Amino acid sequence: MKVNYDIDLTENEYVHFEGNTLEELKDVLYPDRFKDCCGYIIGKECGLCIASVKEYGVFIGYSDSENEKLSLSDRDKLDRVVDVWGDGLYVSEGLFISPETAWQCIHEFVTTGSISCNVEWISPDDIPENGNFII
Repeated sequence: MKVNYDIDLTENEYVHFEGNTLEELKDVLYPDRFKDCCGYIIGKECGLCIASVKEYGVFIGYSDSENEKLSLSDRDKLDRVVDVWGDGLYVSEGLFISPETAWQCIHEFVTTGSISCNVEWISPDDIPENGNFII
């Protein structure tokens, strides 16, 4: 399965990975657990932004020419932010979903081009002033 991705791992001094197969992507992101990372998975006319923090889970942001959607786990935690890189890249805590669900979403996006998985999605407009996201 062919997929384009650009991932930086926060482990091992920000190792950068690029590739083009789903199997390689899984080996980079989720060999046995999701690694702390930030990056992009690029589709034909859309893409996913992902950020993973071991203590919180995985954030997924979807964008195409008309829409932006953010994964949601807990609306009550949207005003609390997590520093993804440890140097100022902030994402609302309520946007992080479980690693297993995140991998299912990534797999579905890569194989079908859709994000119709078992995740609640919200608009960036739903993020409170104290919250944050990346796309």
